[in-house]
Amino acid sequence: MYYRLIQPATSLSQYIKDYWFLEMEAGEGLESVQRVVPNGYVELTFHFADRLKKRKLTEELQPGIIISGQQTGFFDVLPTGKTSMLSVQFFPHSAALFFDIPIYELADETLDLHDTIGAVARELEEQLYDLPSLEEKVKHIEMFLVRQLSHKTEYSWNRIFHNIELINRTNGIITPGELASAACLSRKQHERLFKQLVGLPPKQFLKIIRFQNALFMRQLHPGESLTELAYRCGYYDQSHMINDFRELSGITPRQYFTDCETPYSDYF
Repeated sequence: MYYRLIQPATSLSQYIKDYWFLEMEAGEGLESVQRVVPNGYVELTFHFADRLKKRKLTEELQPGIIISGQQTGFFDVLPTGKTSMLSVQFFPHSAALFFDIPIYELADETLDLHDTIGAVARELEEQLYDLPSLEEKVKHIEMFLVRQLSHKTEYSWNRIFHNIELINRTNGIITPGELASAACLSRKQHERLFKQLVGLPPKQFLKIIRFQNALFMRQLHPGESLTELAYRCGYYDQSHMINDFRELSGITPRQYFTDCETPYSDYF
């Protein structure tokens, strides 16, 4: 198995967190179903080999290039052969600047890029297959993203950028009202703008960040009780944390940390 994180070019670093690349031969390790939980990001993923099979209510084979919106629940993926995939992780508020589609309509959905930009996506896919190295592929994707970048909502983007900074600084322990006040907007105006750029209402997004923070805090404080972890992460009590974990991951915190002895937060 080969896994690598790549930092974006300076021109894109305020919009993109990183790129992650995974390559694995068939039967090398990912032979079982893998649980995917909400991570707070919109992602653009390129498959260069066999596709993954997504399993939720039904099973579907993922297209060659997909945009994955914000997730509010869990789903499973299963490899179908050799895995070779590269994913662009947009900062929570940035994907809307690159695609002329309502990002909130992508919540809990994956969209074939061909259905969004048509012939441009087909050309991009063909060009990427002809490039031999990962570095060349990343550079070509970045050229595509620079062409896609729109500044038409830059003023609004700056407001929500400030919100995301506040959320990150407080580990998600902040209220939607405080975020609206920081953006100098009414609650209703703020929710509409936040959903437009991030893809989810503030309350739902904060739930995901609180969950991701719980995973991160478990990494830092592995010996802490679940009650202590719940209060540290801004839950009302342990029951509140259990309910959120069940909704977002399908299992309780105790089951999650038993199955995954070294939990990892994709967000923090």
